[in-house]
Amino acid sequence: MTDYSKPILDSDIRKAKTWYDIVCWGGLLIVLLPVGIANLVLGYMLGDSPCTLCWGQREQMAFIGVVALFMVRYGFKPKYLAMMLVMAAAGLYSSFRHLGNHAARDVGQGFGLEILGLHTQMWAEIVFWCVVMLFGLACFLAPRFDALIAELKGRPWRPATGFMKLSFAVVSFIIASNAFQAAWTTGLPPNWGQGDPWRFSWNPKYVTWSADSWQGMFGSFNFLGRRDVKVPDFAYAPNAKKLGITFEHDAAKAPVEISGMLRVTDVKPVPGIDAKLNTLSKIRGEYVVASKYDFWFLNADLTTKFHAAMDPWFSANVLDIVGVTPLGEDAYVLMGTNKSILRIRQNPQADDVKGWANFTAGRDHVEAVGGLGRARIDTERAKMFYIHSSATDGRYVYTATVPDNKSKTTFVISKTLQKDWQLSGEFKPESKLLKKDRSLGELYVTGMVYEDGRLYAVSKNWNVLVVINIADESVEAAWGLPADLTDVRGLVKEGGRFQVIDANRVVTLEK
Repeated sequence: MTDYSKPILDSDIRKAKTWYDIVCWGGLLIVLLPVGIANLVLGYMLGDSPCTLCWGQREQMAFIGVVALFMVRYGFKPKYLAMMLVMAAAGLYSSFRHLGNHAARDVGQGFGLEILGLHTQMWAEIVFWCVVMLFGLACFLAPRFDALIAELKGRPWRPATGFMKLSFAVVSFIIASNAFQAAWTTGLPPNWGQGDPWRFSWNPKYVTWSADSWQGMFGSFNFLGRRDVKVPDFAYAPNAKKLGITFEHDAAKAPVEISGMLRVTDVKPVPGIDAKLNTLSKIRGEYVVASKYDFWFLNADLTTKFHAAMDPWFSANVLDIVGVTPLGEDAYVLMGTNKSILRIRQNPQADDVKGWANFTAGRDHVEAVGGLGRARIDTERAKMFYIHSSATDGRYVYTATVPDNKSKTTFVISKTLQKDWQLSGEFKPESKLLKKDRSLGELYVTGMVYEDGRLYAVSKNWNVLVVINIADESVEAAWGLPADLTDVRGLVKEGGRFQVIDANRVVTLEK
């Protein structure tokens, strides 16, 4: 520990001078290398033109370099160090925001030019992390702080050495060159530039100035951006208001022309379960129902055979069970609304200790299948949507998106291979039954089953059951459900008979 009661020695002053030289090198290199190479080599020589985020990251690097040189010239001050850290934090956010747009793309894909196999937005992330690490290391190895002040010898600034003058000149030139490139390619305010700029050119006819980026800039700000998707409407947690959806139950007003109406032939309440049930399946002759993270296997008379509940947060989080499908000869897939799954099996001799991680109840009757039992399904067209149903043909599992507060016109069917839980295909169904100026995205599919190359999907909104031909990727038929069923969820199909759950009642429907 430094003893500040001792006098400052000449050796302390020499260490202070060395420390200032190191900081000068840091300020010079952060401007000379990333900012200078981007401007002189990538820009003027290779024709790279920065997007708006790239410009922001260049500016933040330049600010850090200039503040470092301020410290070299005017001595150590906490506000200089604080400013460098603030700029590094802003740069990390900007580069992470930029990197996040492209990090998950296929190998070789990206944005802008590459350096050593990495795109420039990745290098920006690396540079800002290096700033945090290296300036933290510089502070850790710094001499006595009072020696850094004493080295000034009471002067308002430190005398400029040849190295300092060279550093200031190089940094000034690179910043001026960047300012010129920015003015040349993006124009003077209010012009801003483009999110997808084209090549740099000295010929004015290839230069376009644009202020389009201001559009929507001062609209509602949200840290989640596109990911601010409200959770679906569940039986136990209605959410129509936040979703901006008014659920209608008159099938005649559905977005598709219906072929006829299904009629109710039987209604049986599910006894002994107080939780509001959200889905219904029938697998190997046995009913399975679920509510949020709880699920029940039922006897033939709909009484409870046993109850279990999963831990949603262990490993891959599985949120709100919206579908249960068979897997192999004796297992099941619990599908979460976030397209994550938990594979399970009934076992009256299940190991309580092994089941502790996955299950909060029922560990004496159910166990995970396949290691941890969990997996995530990564989609493309459905990436920003939740689901409320799942179905399987034995090889693939199918899911259907539901509309939300961000989109009410998109309807995507995703197909995932159960062998490795990798996406195998997606499509947006079309239909000749679709009414004018209407969209299949109005459907709110809450139950789905597969049979003979077709998906049968029931929609809580408009109370319709649509038949989706997988090969044709189209809705080929639609049937209406009675309007007095106001919360249809889950779906079972046995021949020409269908079953849904509505307010904890198993409702049987037939043509």
